[in-house]
Amino acid sequence: MKIDKKLINATMFAAMLLGASITTQNAKADNLSNQTNDDDPATSTISKTKVYNGFETTTDQKNDQPESQIQTDDQTDGQKNNTASNNSQTQATDQVTKDENQTTDQTATTTNNSTDQFKPQNDYYDYVNHKWQTSTDVSKTKANSGAILTTQNSVDQQVQQKFYDYLNGTEHTTDPTMQKALNFYNLMLSQKYQSMDDFSKDAVDNIMDTVNTIDSLQDVNDLSDHLNQLFQAGVTLPFGMKVDIDQNNPKLRALYFYGGSPVLLTSAGDLNQYNEQSQETLGKFLTSAGVNFDAVAEIMKNTKQFDQILTQYQTPTDVQTDLYQQGYTGSGIRRLNDYLPVNYLNFEDLSAFVDMDKFVDQTVGETPGYIFEMTPSFYNNINKIINPDNFQKMKSWMVANYVLDNAAFMNDLAGDFPTVEGETSTDFNQRFAYYLTKKAFANEFSKYFGDVLLTKESKNAVTDMANQLVSAYKTEIQQSSWLSAQGKQAALDKLNNIKVNIGYPTDSYSYYDRIAVPSSGNFYSVFKQLIDGAEYQPYLDYDKPVDRTEWGNISSLKANAQYYPTRNAIYVGTGFIQSPFFDVNQTDSQNYGGLGSIIGHELSHAFDGTGSLYDSNGLFDSWWTAQDLETFNQKYQQMINDFDGKTFLGVPISGEQTVNENLADSAGFDVDELALQQKGGANWQQFFDSYATINRYNYYTESKNSVDWFNNQQLVAKDVHAPFPMRVNTNLANNDLFAKVYHLKAGDGMWIDPDQRFSFWS
Repeated sequence: MKIDKKLINATMFAAMLLGASITTQNAKADNLSNQTNDDDPATSTISKTKVYNGFETTTDQKNDQPESQIQTDDQTDGQKNNTASNNSQTQATDQVTKDENQTTDQTATTTNNSTDQFKPQNDYYDYVNHKWQTSTDVSKTKANSGAILTTQNSVDQQVQQKFYDYLNGTEHTTDPTMQKALNFYNLMLSQKYQSMDDFSKDAVDNIMDTVNTIDSLQDVNDLSDHLNQLFQAGVTLPFGMKVDIDQNNPKLRALYFYGGSPVLLTSAGDLNQYNEQSQETLGKFLTSAGVNFDAVAEIMKNTKQFDQILTQYQTPTDVQTDLYQQGYTGSGIRRLNDYLPVNYLNFEDLSAFVDMDKFVDQTVGETPGYIFEMTPSFYNNINKIINPDNFQKMKSWMVANYVLDNAAFMNDLAGDFPTVEGETSTDFNQRFAYYLTKKAFANEFSKYFGDVLLTKESKNAVTDMANQLVSAYKTEIQQSSWLSAQGKQAALDKLNNIKVNIGYPTDSYSYYDRIAVPSSGNFYSVFKQLIDGAEYQPYLDYDKPVDRTEWGNISSLKANAQYYPTRNAIYVGTGFIQSPFFDVNQTDSQNYGGLGSIIGHELSHAFDGTGSLYDSNGLFDSWWTAQDLETFNQKYQQMINDFDGKTFLGVPISGEQTVNENLADSAGFDVDELALQQKGGANWQQFFDSYATINRYNYYTESKNSVDWFNNQQLVAKDVHAPFPMRVNTNLANNDLFAKVYHLKAGDGMWIDPDQRFSFWS
């Protein structure tokens, strides 16, 4: 597991190693954080009223209520079922299509949800979510709250309860890997850890075992003989190798080679603040583990000397690529461009001191015909970098990398494990045992519980919804006002080849079979073998044809969905196929406004600024015509301009940083709307209401200028997603159908002139 070692909190980890206590935050926001915004003022007749978190919503007191309103009362967690059978009191039957002449409205009776003060025409996000927002007291839990977090918590609790049922014998499983997970949990309990400090001491012992293994290497030949052993143990080698889809043949896997990157110096061979923190962490770890000061100083000196060698013999571009690949935690490589194909027989002979053929054969089990060189300058100079004269420097450099990688890993473990005030040592041990079991068996949990928690009925219904969305997307592309005929065909080819994965993996995670879980012994050693085994799995699968139904390390239990451009595939896991996002007992309008908008969003990532760089097979190959690309860039810039200058929590939102997510929001929502229209029987008020409901979020900010306030500001500043209230309101304000349903007019807070509204494909 590679984590950017430049971002290590050196003091925190060193304190943990030395036995100091660590305080972690109670909860971390999902990476799709929902946040709030400052709306632009519309006219002088609009007053502003503070409602939450310093956000001001515009309210026009002169507006009439919409002819059709949404029932939103008491939807505390977005889980109220507005099916046709329970809608008799509040029936809203707007059958509004994109045809300007086809609108049928029936006035609905709506219970009071602050609609006298907060009208949908001015701030729809707050209109739907205001009651929930003000009644959700995050100060009590000192944790952020929102639809995504609530759903994630519910899934986590269901999984945990099922796991404990197996432990307690109230339920039984015959799955051999789940049985191994239960044994692992019991092994953890036998350690009787009372704090993170106890666990850290065992971790230090195990890390030092591998450090000593590296230190025991006698010469370059000895290193060459043990390359695969070190690689499986998670040691960063002086050269890098990854498995990914062949950039020239999407049906095959290929090996990609890159060089080593500096660890204690910058990519330019300099020292900066982050490198100083890395040196401090490295020094404190080794000295606390019993390494004498002189030896530590020697390791530091040698490491920096090898850093300088790496920068001396590699171009700056190649060093940067090394850093990208070494720090990239996604599946396969971080594809930046097309890489140089090299005949393997020529490649294996490049190094005079490393038996590359032996290493490759031990790692993937066969001899490839060719590989791809990602950093040619490294391999053109490999004998100047990896040689007997540099051996001691290399050895120290590997030690430094291994310590810092594990420091980052341990820091991440501590940061993700919440503290519970007043808990007993027994409770801590049990809670920590389950936490580490989930980490070690993350792929098994994803596969096993993803299946257990998802009914066949729900999976089939979501699959049908996804197919409906793809069908609507074809119409959207075919009717595009700006794509050329050639561009339409290329876009349709890409859309038709998108692999939609719903539910959970069926992958064979064979590394579990190779790792034994003893009834007693060094717990951390087994734990690390399982973690490293997950990272090693792609090499075991090297000789298999590419299968875009594979989930790899993507967890089906996360309330999240993803698009992978290099696979041209989307993944919608069990964790998201939950109420309020989706429920077979909800109406189609609610489900499309919920999960449908998310699936549409992920499909649209295939055509955003990053996804559009890849063709229908996921290859790094532009398919745009020159004219289409020019129009796309204009659309892209318009979306950037729509969000630039807006603020939330005092932080200016970057339109450029958030443009891909905003583009996916807009295009995805349009196709979602069209899919529901084509399906028929739409209740558009439920559709818009569900969209606003699933995107609600409430921040814990104890007081302005507090640590929590600062942390949330940092989340907003770094997030590639704009704050969700801003996303909801901006998206709906640009939507012609929304304007029709709520009869928007100039002066309303949600009003945008029709000729200024953004629509990606039209």
